[in-house]
Amino acid sequence: MRNPIIPRSGGVVSLDRRRFDEVCAELMRHVADDHRPDALIGIRTGGLVVAEAMAKAAGDGLPILAVTCRRPSSRHKPTSSTVRRMVANLPRPLLDQLRVIEHAVLTRKPPPVPQGDYRFDEDELHDLDAWMASSGARPSVLIVDDAVDSGTTLSVVLDAVRSLAPHGATIRSAAITVTTERPLALPDYALYHRQLCRFPWSLDALTES
Repeated sequence: MRNPIIPRSGGVVSLDRRRFDEVCAELMRHVADDHRPDALIGIRTGGLVVAEAMAKAAGDGLPILAVTCRRPSSRHKPTSSTVRRMVANLPRPLLDQLRVIEHAVLTRKPPPVPQGDYRFDEDELHDLDAWMASSGARPSVLIVDDAVDSGTTLSVVLDAVRSLAPHGATIRSAAITVTTERPLALPDYALYHRQLCRFPWSLDALTES
C-alpha cells in the first residue's frame, strides 16, 4: 500500500453516511495525489458504492464501471427490515464483539487460491471491454472495493481486468480497509489496516430514525 494507513486499535469503526462520504473523499485524495485514474471500477456491491462516493468527491465526472464477481454457489440472502432493526439496536459493544469473533472465525484459515469457479456479469465485462477499447493504449483504472479480507475476490477481479486491458494500461486498486495481515491481493491504497469497519449498508449499522 503506497499511502500511510490510519492506525486503529482493534474493535470496529462505525461509518455513518456522513463519515462514509468523508472517508471515501479521503481515499480519493490519496489516490489522486499519486496518480489520477481515467476510470473507477467498483466491485459490487460495497465496492461500487465506495467508487461512486469517490467519484463524487473528485467532482470531475470520473467514469464508473461495475464488476460483479461471485461463486456459482453464492446466493443473495435478503434481510427483512425487522431483523435489521433488531440487530442494529443491540448494544454497540456486543455488536462489535460479535463482529470481531465472526471475522476471526472466517479468516482463521489461509486465503483460498482462486480455482476458476468465480462468475462475472457478462454485460458488465462487455461494457468494461468497450471502455478499454476506446480509452487508448495507456488507460489508467482503479479497482475499488469496500473491504479486503482474504483478498481472493480482489485477486480474481484484478486478473479479469488485466485480461481485458491493453499492455500499456495502469491498473491499481483501493479499499477503505484491509482486515487481515496478509491477504491474497493487497490493494495499492487503503485507509485502515487490520481494522473492521461498519458501513452504512451493514446489517448491524445504526438505523435512521
